[in-house]
Amino acid sequence: MNILAKKIPTMRNIMGVLCFLSLLSCKKTEEDTNVKSKEIALNKEWQGDIAISDLDFANSIYPTCRVSGDFFERSGEQMEEDNTECILSKIKFDYEKLESVKTRVSAGKINSKTEVFIKTTKPKPIEGASLLHQVTLYVEVNNTVTDSMIIYHSINFDMALEVSQRYYYLNKDMIYLLDFFENESGSGAKKWAQYKINTSGKIILVKQKIFSPEDFDDSREASEAENDMAEEVDRSWNGSYHAEGSNGTLFDITINWLDDISLTITENGIKNSYPNLKAMKMGDEKIKINYDLSLSDEMGVIYIKKKENGFYISGSPIFAILPGADEMPLDKIR
Repeated sequence: MNILAKKIPTMRNIMGVLCFLSLLSCKKTEEDTNVKSKEIALNKEWQGDIAISDLDFANSIYPTCRVSGDFFERSGEQMEEDNTECILSKIKFDYEKLESVKTRVSAGKINSKTEVFIKTTKPKPIEGASLLHQVTLYVEVNNTVTDSMIIYHSINFDMALEVSQRYYYLNKDMIYLLDFFENESGSGAKKWAQYKINTSGKIILVKQKIFSPEDFDDSREASEAENDMAEEVDRSWNGSYHAEGSNGTLFDITINWLDDISLTITENGIKNSYPNLKAMKMGDEKIKINYDLSLSDEMGVIYIKKKENGFYISGSPIFAILPGADEMPLDKIR
């Protein structure tokens, strides 16, 4: 009996083994969860500042960052006071460190298949300005780049003594952008926007606010750079447009300025959005919009032209859905 008793595990021993195995299982589950959460998360080092996601923050820039009196005659004490009162001083993220980005840097993952990364890109030349730096964010699904967007730049208008900045903030599948200026009159927002990365890896506009000189105090004089830009921009193109092909393909276009255009093409119920587009003027009555460089035979290019009786959209995508037709009517909604 004594020998048999020694060979039969006691209830205490069984419970001890079960507890041990349970602890191992819990630890493994916790480790697996931690690994998964680390794999599917944004890199806080490159996430940007959360203040950029707040439209009220953008609205507060000019009221709090105005410079009273002569910019160059301020005392050191006055400069320090102005900087403290300016809401831009609340930004803690060091955007200047983006200038150290030389190669691809991962900004993290928004799901198991989708990664976002940033990289320095070559800017387009801007007359009268020197661009100090530009960083582009890329969306990659299953190791294939699906979309991109410029999320940071710093442009110096030398003659106008003005700097144009773009800051960003990344939060899960959301991208927030803030464009603002800094000159001898102070600082003010130019544009605030919220974008979403959809399940296809495309960046789509959620909402935005475009600031105009009317949003600033009447006493503020436009800088030389703003005056030059106002002369170059043809406001008559601004508005929202809609066209529908006979096969049901929809074109929805929003032109805030000729360098700030968004396009959505809906085909077979599937929407493809193209934000941050720029138009090239082809004379006074026609513009060209290249919305997808990856497509061949100008399938990623559309044209909009004015006629006496309205607007028309043309290009290879139109010919593809309306064989034999060079163009189709484009309704200007607003």
